Amino acid sequence: MRKVCLVVLTGLLYTLAFPSYNLWPLIWIFAVPIFFAAEDLPLSHAFIFGIMAGIVAWSGNIYWIAYVIHEFGGLNLFLASAILFIFVIYLSLYFGVFFSIASANIRAKHAIISLPGIWIILELVRTYALSGFPWTLAGHSQLPLKGLIQGAEFGGVYLISGIIMMANIAIYKAIKREFKPAFLVIFILAASFVWGSWRIENLDITGETLKAGIAQANISQEEKWLPEMITPTIDIYSKLTKSAVEKGADLIVWPETACNFYLFRMWQPTSRIIKLSRQCNAHLLMGSPANEDGKYFNRVWLIRSGRICGYYDKVHLVPFGEYVPLPCILEPIFGKIMQGVSDFSKASEFKPVDDIGVLVCFESIFPDMSRGLCRKKAAYLANVSNDAWFKTWATPEQHIQMAAFRAIENRRWLIRSVNHGISAFVDPFGRITKSIGLLKQGVIVEEITKNSYMTFYTKYGAILDWIWGIIGIILVRKWLVSLIRFH
Repeated sequence: MRKVCLVVLTGLLYTLAFPSYNLWPLIWIFAVPIFFAAEDLPLSHAFIFGIMAGIVAWSGNIYWIAYVIHEFGGLNLFLASAILFIFVIYLSLYFGVFFSIASANIRAKHAIISLPGIWIILELVRTYALSGFPWTLAGHSQLPLKGLIQGAEFGGVYLISGIIMMANIAIYKAIKREFKPAFLVIFILAASFVWGSWRIENLDITGETLKAGIAQANISQEEKWLPEMITPTIDIYSKLTKSAVEKGADLIVWPETACNFYLFRMWQPTSRIIKLSRQCNAHLLMGSPANEDGKYFNRVWLIRSGRICGYYDKVHLVPFGEYVPLPCILEPIFGKIMQGVSDFSKASEFKPVDDIGVLVCFESIFPDMSRGLCRKKAAYLANVSNDAWFKTWATPEQHIQMAAFRAIENRRWLIRSVNHGISAFVDPFGRITKSIGLLKQGVIVEEITKNSYMTFYTKYGAILDWIWGIIGIILVRKWLVSLIRFH
């Protein structure tokens, strides 16, 4: 029973480190309880303990998925909860794999290097496997520690996760009266904070300045797509846009699908947008659905003086939200469930709109997307989203926390425009300079800097993380041998 309590504690500590709890210091000790519970256990038992900890952690972090499916997918709460549970089990497998490896290697001298490498590899796999879901990675929780997280310009958020796991292992070993790993981690943390603080003060981000505005309308998801809401929606965004222009904005960013109609297909509402664009004489970046040759796209348009300057179609679609994966297999089985799923098509091109790196909705949680846009000369990033699906649950806070890391990794300003909140400007050091909270309507304007600075991470991606992970795999080869024997 004592071991089970330790396992549950690990899951709780991981959950509490993230929004909406925000007890971020707990991430530095979250793995310590299960290290004690899993030591000297057979691999199969440690794997099950890891699964148990993962179930607790992920149930607390992504509980909102069941509510979204229930409220907006028309599925009863029991089936919605069943789908959530399947997803939680999948994510918990990563915990199971890690803690089974840790149980066999935690006492080894190389554990302080090898196990963080394994954790990083698993986070990387989770980023890409089955369409990818790098949600609430360990490093994301440390956004408040601005000095520490500046290292993300070298290894992305994964590097921060690796340092966190090093600290967890060092604390475990210190309790076991082995102090050398703790000295190493203290040195790394001190160096990271000193360098990060210096970097914030001394990195000169130069370039052309731009006064940008964000319009947040706060239209509920229940009302958003009603036909009678087209005119009121345009009224709200027109008012907000004119307010931003009065404050000097030369670019105003509207959220994902802010235009709740087919822009440039439905003439009457489109004519109002064109008129607004001509009156404002500013760039308008706005989202709307698009229909071309029978295909539907989640599109973001850039307009100025009534003319189209370019557009971006969403590349990374949300499975079971914007498309059905493996429809020939899943639709016959889950036909009723799939009826409410949108049928969007993936864009064929992935490039900036003018010099804007556009990220639609949860594209902002994938580091490679922002990195790719910056490599293609994006001078700043714009993340447009509609988090009204998630009401006041933890999701909007989690979403902006993850998106802010894209600014640090690439040293770009990030403009985040969200229908329901949280809209914000994030500077190249991950600092939120201005924001509009949840369930609020309003406008914010900020002067940002366009730049072409190329960080190590922008140039080379997660190469340092993969190297660390491969080193970890090599060092735990004894565990791999024992696993083969186990089977």
